[in-house]
Amino acid sequence: MSDSPLLPPAPPTDRRVVVSVLVAVLAFAAYHATLLPSLDFGDTAAYQGAVGQWRLTPRQAYPLYYLLANALFAFTGGEPARALNLLSAIAGAAACGVMVWLASGLTGSLAAGAWAGLMLGASYTFWSQAVIGEVYTLHLLLMALVLSAALWWSRRPSYLRLAVVFGLYAAAFGNHLMTVLLAPALVTLIVVTPGGARQLFSVRGLAIAALCGIAGAAQYVWNAAYLWQVVDPSPTFAEGVRDFWFDVTKSDWRSTMVMAVHESALKRRAGLYWFEICQQFGAAGVAVAIAGLGVWLAQWRWATVLLVAYLTAFVFAYTYNVGDVHVFFLPSHQIVVLAGAAAVAALVIRARAIHTVAGIAVVAGALAWPAWRAWDTWPAVDRHDDQRPRQWLDALTHGLDSNSLLLADVNWQLDNGLDYFARHLRPELNITRAADRPLTLARLLADNLAAGREVVLTPDSRRLAEAAYGMLFDFAPDSRVDTRPLAERLGQLPEGTVYVLGQLAPYRDLPYDAAEARAVARILTAGAATLADSPSYQVLAGRVGQPPSLDRRSSQPFREQLVLGDVSLDIRMESWLPADTIRRAGFGHVVANRRHALTLERGVSLVLLTPDGQVLRVAYASGLLAPLGRVIVGPGHG
Repeated sequence: MSDSPLLPPAPPTDRRVVVSVLVAVLAFAAYHATLLPSLDFGDTAAYQGAVGQWRLTPRQAYPLYYLLANALFAFTGGEPARALNLLSAIAGAAACGVMVWLASGLTGSLAAGAWAGLMLGASYTFWSQAVIGEVYTLHLLLMALVLSAALWWSRRPSYLRLAVVFGLYAAAFGNHLMTVLLAPALVTLIVVTPGGARQLFSVRGLAIAALCGIAGAAQYVWNAAYLWQVVDPSPTFAEGVRDFWFDVTKSDWRSTMVMAVHESALKRRAGLYWFEICQQFGAAGVAVAIAGLGVWLAQWRWATVLLVAYLTAFVFAYTYNVGDVHVFFLPSHQIVVLAGAAAVAALVIRARAIHTVAGIAVVAGALAWPAWRAWDTWPAVDRHDDQRPRQWLDALTHGLDSNSLLLADVNWQLDNGLDYFARHLRPELNITRAADRPLTLARLLADNLAAGREVVLTPDSRRLAEAAYGMLFDFAPDSRVDTRPLAERLGQLPEGTVYVLGQLAPYRDLPYDAAEARAVARILTAGAATLADSPSYQVLAGRVGQPPSLDRRSSQPFREQLVLGDVSLDIRMESWLPADTIRRAGFGHVVANRRHALTLERGVSLVLLTPDGQVLRVAYASGLLAPLGRVIVGPGHG
């Protein structure tokens, strides 16, 4: 690649369009086939619950995201959660297609562009976000569009093209404020492009920037309007702006998260990042990206732009004190892929210079790598039949109807799912939280009991009610919910049944029953093995009633493969503990005969399999998905 002109000629437009569309179609087919069918827990459930509502709070933010989600929901109908999951798949597939266009334009190689689009599409974290309702695939789509527009502008700078770049960039702020991380790279591009700074700082250039900025910010009028629509008395303008900014930017927790990782933890994040980047592209993919950096040095202007884009995104994520840091590395993954595309382009050019057949062989070999990554990743991220959130919520509300009142104070991830469940799937249920009304809780319970309603409480709700008003009420266990220890819930297991038992470092804020875990291990292994207390990861696998064929304990994530009769097991730890506290795709996976069999969660996870690898039973203990008990409230005798 020469430095003058700034970049090599782009491949023919018609070919770029065809390959971009083809890659996008392939990606969408994969995402649609592995799409989560309904609701999830955590932030995803909160996003899903807002679909179909045209009133946004400042806290919800993401106006562009919700506008697209509501439009898609209006078009498809059905369940809001499904529509939002579908939006992620569409945006993810489109991002892969635009990456083809961007990488081929930067490198001059259509093969390199196809490699980049497929490599991003097959990467683990990106795929995991493309099958659930999340903002990250749309974010990478918008970043790819901005960079593509910036490439278009850099080839022939004009005010019209500059307006397109700024317009797309401003619109992207309506999806995620992480968009600001691309600003240093855009400024760098403008500065290093001949005549770029002069164009930007002209009266017309500044006017374009100002108008685009105003238009981008105007998206948030939708959120800000909420303050004057529902707050009584309405705030003054200054108070409204202050409250709006506080909620949209999450000021209450931002100061403890941005650049807030402790110095001692920063060193440990080096291991986390190496695991994370290899999880996306494999060690070979990382090597290709490093080689691509050398290739880009011959094209110093765009090399500088991409390096600035990578470092800004990487440093932000690396120092971001959050439990799901893996998703914040996604923008840096995009740049890693572009770096690798340069190496692929250089290799293809050299091979074609030798012989046409050599060029074809190199192209085939290059495209085989993302194809293999997709083949390997597919069963781990496949959630097309994942009904665990719905099943857990069905169990929690089992036996309740419109004449019941459930007070459910649960972990925030479960709580978001419960909100969605009550609003969209079981609207006849009466559900509230004890923590929301501590001063009127006694009156709430007494009035509902007097009205003849059944009142039930989850354990945390009971603790709140009992601590404040225990003498006024009686609390009796609700036998309709099965909260027996896991060993008792399993019942009699046929000897020889294939099992995988996983124990991942439990959550600190949830009860962990070590005796329950050890009892299950004793039953499965006939006393030959047990679960330890300290490892971050432990897996027992084998046949019921026999010593385990696998007993792996580790403080680092690992992957184990073994064969038990006709069952080929692939056990994958896909998280970095204890740093990962939120993994919407699960902390690990068990794949049996290339079919997803178990999502490993923190705490205890178990799957029982038939001789041909079909799932017989999945069960959890001492974690988020463990069964949650209830008590029935009655009038006290004090």
